[in-house]
Amino acid sequence: MENVVQFMQQDWINSLGWMLLHSLWQHALIALSCALILACYRHASANTRYLAALASLLLALFTSATTFYSYQKNSTNIVIHPTLADEPLSQIENSLHWGFVDFINTYINNIAFIWMLVVAAIGIKILVDYRYSQYLKNDNLTTTPEKWNSIFMGLARTIGISRSIELRISLITISPCVIGHIKPVVLLPMKLLLCMSQEQIEAILLHELAHIRRQDYLLGIIQTLIKTLFFFNPFLLWISSQIDKEREHACDDIAVTINQNPMLFANTLKELAEMNTNKKIAMNINHKNLLLQRVTRLFKTQKNESAMKAGSTTGLAILLSGLLIAICANATPDKIDNKIISLDVAKISAHEVMKEVNKKCGTAEVLAKADNDEITLVLEDISCKDAIKLLKDFAAGAPESL
Repeated sequence: MENVVQFMQQDWINSLGWMLLHSLWQHALIALSCALILACYRHASANTRYLAALASLLLALFTSATTFYSYQKNSTNIVIHPTLADEPLSQIENSLHWGFVDFINTYINNIAFIWMLVVAAIGIKILVDYRYSQYLKNDNLTTTPEKWNSIFMGLARTIGISRSIELRISLITISPCVIGHIKPVVLLPMKLLLCMSQEQIEAILLHELAHIRRQDYLLGIIQTLIKTLFFFNPFLLWISSQIDKEREHACDDIAVTINQNPMLFANTLKELAEMNTNKKIAMNINHKNLLLQRVTRLFKTQKNESAMKAGSTTGLAILLSGLLIAICANATPDKIDNKIISLDVAKISAHEVMKEVNKKCGTAEVLAKADNDEITLVLEDISCKDAIKLLKDFAAGAPESL
């Protein structure tokens, strides 16, 4: 480590280390302010909330840059620490402060070196991801049907995009995404053309085109670089997550404003979640954990609430149920009914036996009625369904079943 540090000025290392430490409390205050602003403006447009979160992120970066500059500017100042013997008792607190500073300075090289190592590792990952995005952009493509080229360019004009853009059909991407800023390319998975209706695909394209109109790809790169510098800072990462959320909401709003069909868009999001279960979703229609929020929000922002109340309520229940199933598919356990258990109990009531069955099966069954007579029971390799039925039959007055 010393061989690396010796190539860099010590005052630069000190400034970096102290800037990183100060960023924790500085960004905490900014994150708190951001949370209060978002709470006060919870009914504001998604774009307004997005700009508030983005401003908080840039303020955090500016604050840290100012801290670094301040330490660099004062690095040439020589500070002579006073001794406790020469100080009045009222100044001992100041001496404790200098003691803490000396303690941190002892490890400042280690802090800076570890930070540089992690940033370098994250930087390598970013480069690998970039190379992979270029691979997706240029390889494993199929010819885009002329029909979809015409639809795509028409939607681009509708949304207000006049610069050069391109639609490409990918055989390997798992989710729609935008790649590039100067000459952006929208990648559309071939699977969507086969599995979704034209209206649904148009809604997806509107969402992706909204990202292009809003310059989200470029801003996303800047956001990634800031997150890389402050990878250790949970407060800045929280601000970044709010930007991600409101960015998606803002693009949803643009898409819904144009196609005037929030039900269609919500259903499209649900189907995307189902298609991408067990797979990592890319940047633009992304984050499984945000899909449920996005579907719910689409229904909350419908203007004609009274006219569509019954249909929307039913549709929302169906969509949310399907979405939860899609997102949680990996975590769904085997059916409880088919779980095989064994039970050996002696001299306990039927209610206590049911408690033992519930523990083994993960159920919460109760007996409607049963006396407190003590029973002895041995069950070998029986399904949970049969064990529960057996106990319920017994409680209902059929002791011969045991």
